[in-house]
Amino acid sequence: MERRVEAIKKEFQTDVTLNRVAEFSRTAPKKFPSAARQYLLDKLPIIQWLPRYSPSWLLQDIMAGLTIGVLLIPQGLAYAKIATIPIENGLYSCWVPAAVTVFMGTSKDLSTGPTSILGLLTAEIIRDLKTEYSPTDISSAVAMMVGIWSLLIGLLGLGFLLDYVSIPVLTGFISATAFVIGMGQVGSLVGLSNVPDGAFNQLGNVLKRLPHWDGPTCGVGFGTILVLLILEKIGKKWGKKHFAIRYMSSSRAIIVMVIFTLISYLLNKDRDDYLWGLSEVNTHGIQHPKAPDAGLLAKVVGRSIAPLVACTLEHQAVGKAFGRRNHYAVDQTQEFNYLGVTNIINSFFGVMPVGGAISRTAVNSECNVKSPLYGVVTAGFIVLTLYVFSPALYWLPKSTLAAIIIMAVIHLFGPLSLIWRYWRISLADFIACMVSFWITIFVSAEIGIGAAAGWSVAWTLLRSAFATPSIHASNTANGSSDSSSTFQPLARVPTVSTLQQQIIENEGSPAIPEDTVVIRFGDSLFFPNANRNKVDALEAIQLVYPSIQNPHYSADAERSWSVAAERRLERLRRERGVVLREMPLAVVIWDFGMVPFIDATGITALAELKDDVRRQLGFGVQIRIIGMTKGVRHRFKRAGWKLVDADGLQDDAADVVYPSLERAIWDERDRDSLKGITTEKA
Repeated sequence: MERRVEAIKKEFQTDVTLNRVAEFSRTAPKKFPSAARQYLLDKLPIIQWLPRYSPSWLLQDIMAGLTIGVLLIPQGLAYAKIATIPIENGLYSCWVPAAVTVFMGTSKDLSTGPTSILGLLTAEIIRDLKTEYSPTDISSAVAMMVGIWSLLIGLLGLGFLLDYVSIPVLTGFISATAFVIGMGQVGSLVGLSNVPDGAFNQLGNVLKRLPHWDGPTCGVGFGTILVLLILEKIGKKWGKKHFAIRYMSSSRAIIVMVIFTLISYLLNKDRDDYLWGLSEVNTHGIQHPKAPDAGLLAKVVGRSIAPLVACTLEHQAVGKAFGRRNHYAVDQTQEFNYLGVTNIINSFFGVMPVGGAISRTAVNSECNVKSPLYGVVTAGFIVLTLYVFSPALYWLPKSTLAAIIIMAVIHLFGPLSLIWRYWRISLADFIACMVSFWITIFVSAEIGIGAAAGWSVAWTLLRSAFATPSIHASNTANGSSDSSSTFQPLARVPTVSTLQQQIIENEGSPAIPEDTVVIRFGDSLFFPNANRNKVDALEAIQLVYPSIQNPHYSADAERSWSVAAERRLERLRRERGVVLREMPLAVVIWDFGMVPFIDATGITALAELKDDVRRQLGFGVQIRIIGMTKGVRHRFKRAGWKLVDADGLQDDAADVVYPSLERAIWDERDRDSLKGITTEKA
């Protein structure tokens, strides 16, 4: 009884998990004050960069802030139109992100505000709930939930989950949303109403009603597109030489908005029946704060995941790209916190979700912005517009706004060469891109990105489940070459620690004795693939090496009724032209050089593989191990698997870990495979 109590006590004392918990409980209270201080500093980056701010940067930050403020006016109005909320609410969405970035942003270039993709995703949610709530209330609730999700991801460090949305998925999704958004604006561009839903339905309906296109509306709409194209071409041709031309080209949306708003005012101010549809923007300053309805939040909690994914992916990608271009680091975790706080605060003012936009960020970078302080100027300009300049926006033509949207999203459509590149590189990536593209167009953007991300996750799991080891042995048997694909030539994988040893080890390919097999595992060994690795390795060895009846396993002699496995091996030998070797198996080497992780199922499968090899191919077969990382070896230790180093004290019950492949192959320690056979036959 006392021995059992002592054994249980020792088990608890040596338990790794309990020791970790105890260590954390002992050290956490001491580290908490300093960790909390650093945590707060990380959440408010302004504390770190403001003391280093140079007064010489102020002019450039002011210019950049004014430029972004000017750009946000047409974009805010346009993207609110996509979201099917009152277009003035697009302006309400712009000032809080600029103000919050001063305190919480870690990118000096990144401009946060409404985007076309968020507008489309918000519109889909509004379309399903507009019979119960107003569009503004729904978009505010979506913004609130996007903020809550973002903040949780940032605080819990769960940003890695978005890595499951691959670049091909994102390409297909963005291209499809650009097409859907563009088709949705064609009706407004040519002065048609009652255009049906669905991108191809809209295109067909607009073409069918060609005789009913409104002339003045078409003139304004296509005139806007023409001016935008001219300004873009001028910027591309001469923008690199002259900053003023580049600045004018970057600000082309506000230029056409001013031009056609002025024309609209002059031609319509004295008319009761306007020549074309007007935006009729009506703002009275900042709205009074209003919390989203709790019942509405519950209804959009799941629907807000798609806007969250689109928002955070674009925001993080743009931030990283411009951080790399301008040689500074962006804290991705803090950017999640920033997006969370921004959307939560913003949701009280009747807005749509916001995120980083590549077009505004590019302009900000071109203005040579120096710090997030530009946000003060941008926020101030937007607030000034809401109180002072907004009456002029009443005369903005709807067709001009539609043209601005179409020209903004047309550049988002992925080039066909990129999609062809996915086809050439990986069929799975091409399928993911196409799934995202076509489902987004024909079903919805939410389901499109969800289905494509689901495909990517499923493909990743399948690849893990079907990961198999490569089996290597000598290529000759009975003096003739083995033409089967059972064994492969041994390619070198470094398993030694020092550079000098690694160079020596990689000169040529090592010869393998006829009684030795190297099993090289090519991925983590865990529950999806553990059994497949075990079965494939054992079958490959049994195909070539003779089976030896083992008296230590008496159950084998009684298993005369089960012959399916033997017949399968005989059939495979005939199909592959494999001839059994005369030399029995003596050594099996497990190469863990490409195994970063192993779980309980993996260790169990290896234990079964070891037992099966010794039961069917000789109980004297040695298991030798190379390339084992510290983490994997620690997992073996926790499982009670005895391992010893080749240069350490030996234990007959333990498997030996070698520092290199050559040592494992040519170590003569207890190598005589006939010893085991003789013992078995005695």
